[in-house]
Amino acid sequence: MRLLDYLDDILGAFRKQPLRTGLTAVGIGIGAFAITLMVGLGQGLQSYINEQFLAFANERVLIVYPKVFDQAGANFLDRLNSIGRPSKPITAEEEERKRVSRAGARITSEQVEALRALEGVERVEPTTWFEVDGVRLVGADTAHASWYHADMAVLSTNPLMGTPTHGRLPNSADSTEIAISPQFAESWGLPPDDLIGREIEIRIPKLDSVLRRFVFRDPEAYEQQRQVFRARIVGLSERSPLSRMVFPSLELGKNLGRYQSGQSEFLSDAKIGFQAQVRVADKTDPETVKQKILDMDLNARSLSDGLREVNQVFLVVDIVMSSVGLLALLVATLGIVNTLLMAISERTREIGVMKALGMTAPTIRRLFAIEAAAIGLAGGLAGTVLAVGLGLAGDALAKETIEAAAALEGYSFFVFPWWLMIGAPIFSCVIGMLAGIYPANRAARLDPIDALRAE
Repeated sequence: MRLLDYLDDILGAFRKQPLRTGLTAVGIGIGAFAITLMVGLGQGLQSYINEQFLAFANERVLIVYPKVFDQAGANFLDRLNSIGRPSKPITAEEEERKRVSRAGARITSEQVEALRALEGVERVEPTTWFEVDGVRLVGADTAHASWYHADMAVLSTNPLMGTPTHGRLPNSADSTEIAISPQFAESWGLPPDDLIGREIEIRIPKLDSVLRRFVFRDPEAYEQQRQVFRARIVGLSERSPLSRMVFPSLELGKNLGRYQSGQSEFLSDAKIGFQAQVRVADKTDPETVKQKILDMDLNARSLSDGLREVNQVFLVVDIVMSSVGLLALLVATLGIVNTLLMAISERTREIGVMKALGMTAPTIRRLFAIEAAAIGLAGGLAGTVLAVGLGLAGDALAKETIEAAAALEGYSFFVFPWWLMIGAPIFSCVIGMLAGIYPANRAARLDPIDALRAE
């Protein structure tokens, strides 16, 4: 048989039982719809997170931290595993782990010097953050003179700062320079370029007052232990969801951190903090430096490591989310089997005529397998088109009705890559063909004499 003959036979079968065939295709379509929509949602979220990682990623920057963090995590797991169980004796290993964990995780001055001495290391910088209670624009008119919410101060040497969109990076040695998130320009209703050179005030609470506010519910102590620092805006960071952040210079960060922590050596080599940034020279392989750091009994990670882990997590998320559609497709395969078995029963005499006229068993088998594949393809196409249409409409509606969604410029809740829009119908077609194997074999085995006698 020619391809056109197969298509003509398939269309004829569809016309004979349009309702039954259509409902079978709908079952396949529901599965394809669920898979496409769920995977599209996962892809949208993954795409957005990847963009944020790539915006700040610098493959030549390694974040270094003590392996004590692993011990602290083990302590947490010990407590989690002990829920509802009798207490056990404390081992010497557990005693040491608790001692180190309570002593605090920080990089020592000796480790800082050892990092700087590594071949291929350009410089070693602290990386930390502080709680900020508020930011106020100095010299603003009455409408913008109030304190505005701010979340954190992150050193401008941190990759989160990214490349300034306006102005420049703060000078690490200048205690008066700072960069801010571009959303503050929107809050104050001023063009970003007009903010360059303006001064802001940053309100910093002491660490013990923060604890007393949250743990002991002592707001009076919190009010009494805050200090205002003044700095000059020299740049605006890249736009990101971290919209209420400021990026002080290293020297300004030392002043902020020393006040908040109450430690005069904060961010010095003696107390660089619990993390450090290692910037690798241009002609050096970061992985080589990373391995040397791991050999120093320290942990080292790049933002690329985090991106790979995020992608692995989303792979699992996509599989879990698409499992709903896969279940629907499996149920729909039973519908295809039932539809084709009923079609064979109704067309038994017709199959007998085909065999009597010389049509071979493989040809008949192929005919019904293609019919099953056509049902799967039709349902898959319809389900995919519906999912893409609904996803795009839902995305537009969310951005119009949800304020938080509208703020995420360039982000789509649903992303449908080409491989998904092509793969979902093809996968449905394959599922349909597999479902049609048993009915096709049954039709091919019919005895032509018995088939011609059928009513």
